[in-house]
Amino acid sequence: MSKLYSNFLFSFVVAVVMNALDMVYHLATGWAVHLNYVAIKLTVIFLTVWMITQFIGLGKEEGIVASIFGPVMFYVYYVFAGATLNREIFKLDEQFWFIFLHIAFMLIAYFTAWYFAKGEKQLLRTISFVLIASATSVAFYVLFIMIRWRMMGVSEDDAATLMTFKLVIIPAIAFIIGISAGVVLEKFTKKRFTDSIAAGLISEAIILLLLLDFILGFIALIIVLVSYYIIHTYKKNLVEA
Repeated sequence: MSKLYSNFLFSFVVAVVMNALDMVYHLATGWAVHLNYVAIKLTVIFLTVWMITQFIGLGKEEGIVASIFGPVMFYVYYVFAGATLNREIFKLDEQFWFIFLHIAFMLIAYFTAWYFAKGEKQLLRTISFVLIASATSVAFYVLFIMIRWRMMGVSEDDAATLMTFKLVIIPAIAFIIGISAGVVLEKFTKKRFTDSIAAGLISEAIILLLLLDFILGFIALIIVLVSYYIIHTYKKNLVEA
């Protein structure tokens, strides 16, 4: 595959994982999360990582630069976007110290993605994969919930109050358990696709059992399968690049 496609996949994975970590933190600490906010942050982080990767390079030094530059650029956007948000509800990243939190999440996302494809230790690669796949699945799950609400006509203000930590903790645990089980199964069977199918079915079963929602369970299955596909495709192209 071309360098452009390889860098695109890498940047996409980093942006999604970073946003997943950020969303879980926001929800766990009572800060609002809403669709427009997530969409802008995904775009800014993705473009930052992609431009640095495409025009400068892919490596540890570039990762540090991207991890600093991306959050700073998003903070600049957020400051100037203040007039477009109801700050009584959307108290998000106006505090300067959030830059350092976002830098930390960026460093985790970038180097987890890097070591998954380039790391020499099998244990490190396995842990990195579980983190990437779980975080990617959580990000897609939250995006699905927000898009679903938007299509149902739920306002941004109401969506911000409805999106809570309780809404994502069970799916997050389901994804971690399912994906970890899929990794263990793959080690024993050595067969392709068994890990992703098992991970998706186990995640679906946990969500069905605990949330009693067939639609969310089925969406979880699809999300895990898509996450596996994206991540394995990204690794293949990054290693070959």
